[in-house]
Amino acid sequence: MLPDGPRTALVGDALDGQVLRVAGWRVCGALELQPYDDPGDVPSYASMDELLTDGLDGVALSGGDAHLAGHLPDLVAAGLAVLLPTAAPLDLELLRLTRDLAPDALVAVGLVQRWEPWAQVTGRAAALAGGPVLQCTVRGWPRGQSHAAELIDLTRQWCGDVVGVAARPARLPADELAPGVPVAWSLLHESGATTLVSHEAAPPVVRLSFGTARWEAGPLGARWVGGAEVPLTAHRLPALLPPGTAPGLLSSAVWLREALTADDLPSPAPAGLGDLQAVARALAGLRGSTRDERAVEL
Repeated sequence: MLPDGPRTALVGDALDGQVLRVAGWRVCGALELQPYDDPGDVPSYASMDELLTDGLDGVALSGGDAHLAGHLPDLVAAGLAVLLPTAAPLDLELLRLTRDLAPDALVAVGLVQRWEPWAQVTGRAAALAGGPVLQCTVRGWPRGQSHAAELIDLTRQWCGDVVGVAARPARLPADELAPGVPVAWSLLHESGATTLVSHEAAPPVVRLSFGTARWEAGPLGARWVGGAEVPLTAHRLPALLPPGTAPGLLSSAVWLREALTADDLPSPAPAGLGDLQAVARALAGLRGSTRDERAVEL
């Protein structure tokens, strides 16, 4: 930890301040503490105006609460670096307004799967394949909006931006990946590749098909089909981190601190506002596809 690091504050309760401290930030206060929260040695701000005038360098904003998420445009307009610990807020109009106000704002979004060793080695494999991804199939992916957001973020990196979506009961490009492995939803990418997603047959396995090779990867390992396993580097988290902290969340907080003073943004980078906007658009399209029972162009 760096006791003299940049100054930050907590807005909402989706993040333990210790994560920021381990990442080298000084936590100087919190806004919107609840009566049942333990503020510890962190004082509370009486209002957003008080927070904005305290000379902070950044904030961690809990976007799951619509009221708190609404502060995002004010925070970036004030020049603060913002850590969104989760993929919320997912309101498209709010994200559009925020990007219009500060298109170059430093924002790190807690889409944490992109930091996982299997996902990073998959990105490197796709770059070495000698051609674009032709198809992506995913088995055993967990259900729920946050998990869908993570997968959309990953496949955008491997296959290109999402230009169309479909979800049951709409007609899908394929009904099954294999007998007993039904496709739940799909993405059409700008490259022409299609991602087919099934929640069955866990643990999660992603298969990328190229013109001359196929790649399989997931939390349990990665390999070229027909080849040997590719070693994955295990995370080594500091002992001071709260139990259950996602490694990618710490990586995002470290990146944001380093980006404050770097001449060039560090690499690899977390998801930013543009990525979050694209994910939100795809999720909204999937909801519309289920409601209207048809594929949706984005």
